[in-house]
Amino acid sequence: MKIKVLVISKLEKNLESIKNMIEDEEIIILGDSCGGTQALDKIENMSPDMVIMFLGSGDTDVLSLTERIILHKPRTHVILLAEYIDVNILQSAIKAGAHNIIEIPTSQKEFAEYIKSVYHNENIRINSLNGNQNIAWMSRVVTIFGAKGGLGKTTIATNLAIKLAESHKKVALIDLDLQFGDIHIFLDIEPADTISELVQQVFTPNIDSVRSYMAVHSSGVHVLCAPKSPEYAELISAEKVQSLLSVLRTYYDYVIIDTPPSFSDVTLTAIESSSTILFVTGLDISILKNSKLSLSLLDSLQQKDKVRLIVNRAVDISSITVEDVQKIIGCPIWTKIPSDYKIAVTALNRGIPFVISSPGSKLSQSISTVANVLLSGSDNFDIQSTSNKKLKSIKENRGFKFFNKNKY
Repeated sequence: MKIKVLVISKLEKNLESIKNMIEDEEIIILGDSCGGTQALDKIENMSPDMVIMFLGSGDTDVLSLTERIILHKPRTHVILLAEYIDVNILQSAIKAGAHNIIEIPTSQKEFAEYIKSVYHNENIRINSLNGNQNIAWMSRVVTIFGAKGGLGKTTIATNLAIKLAESHKKVALIDLDLQFGDIHIFLDIEPADTISELVQQVFTPNIDSVRSYMAVHSSGVHVLCAPKSPEYAELISAEKVQSLLSVLRTYYDYVIIDTPPSFSDVTLTAIESSSTILFVTGLDISILKNSKLSLSLLDSLQQKDKVRLIVNRAVDISSITVEDVQKIIGCPIWTKIPSDYKIAVTALNRGIPFVISSPGSKLSQSISTVANVLLSGSDNFDIQSTSNKKLKSIKENRGFKFFNKNKY
């Protein structure tokens, strides 16, 4: 869909400057105006999606026009451009009701991305007033983390994303193991672009620009893959990841994040942005040592209340039992996932997640249980101590909003 723009400024040179800055196939310039009655007539007759106006210091006419558009034409969004922004200009613009105020961009691409971002975000805001839509903060960000490599985090992330998508939810799967992420192998997809191309080429991300860099799996899951080579990892900063996650939460019901086994700035950003942290551990003393240290760090960062502990590859023949895990690391076990090497490795080698290739297996059933609990709207209880009858009830009553942990 094309974004229709009307450009307004008292000065002819500003009109030409602004129009020359707009060079994008998704943006159409309907015309321009010097303001006043002429501008009002053009807005009435042309119904632009967006009005872009040049704002100078003390420019009361522009501020008055801005206020009239915002009050009487709420579907026409306003961007104010200024050569520089100081406190007085900012206060005047906000008083008029404007909140999209920027200094003149340095490049055409940056300006186009900003226009599209404003258009998308303002439309979400307007549309949310017209119906009972789920608002952005209802999105769930689920980060899969573990204190050591080889724990099966990616296996859990990919299969969980697919199970959530099976319930007709919009699901994004993000690979933040920026040096050695291999979600694309687990899903047998070859991405044209990755997160490194996204952060290099998109200055102000909006959902349309982000989705254009994502691969779509046959299950319907949208996948943002890790860089194709480890050296590109340094291009992705924590600030860019924060901005990316903010955009994703406006569109997807669930954002599933796979992470490396380290506390980098990017990983910490994902953790802090999460609704739930699925912390994966195993029946190995070295893994448990690292897990205990990591949980202590999460506690110091005030993130431990989000943690749901998963024991992966849980087997009865180990010298360390599942019950021992809770005592060793001092955190209650949320659930356990059984060990089935043959099914897991076959699924990886074929690039077909086991929830698709072996839906009746115990592995798939354990992932389905986790998905059903997340779909229920609350994970604030212990799956381990919940009976099969209760879990079945959860699956059948996903509209249920809250579970009392002590009840079970």
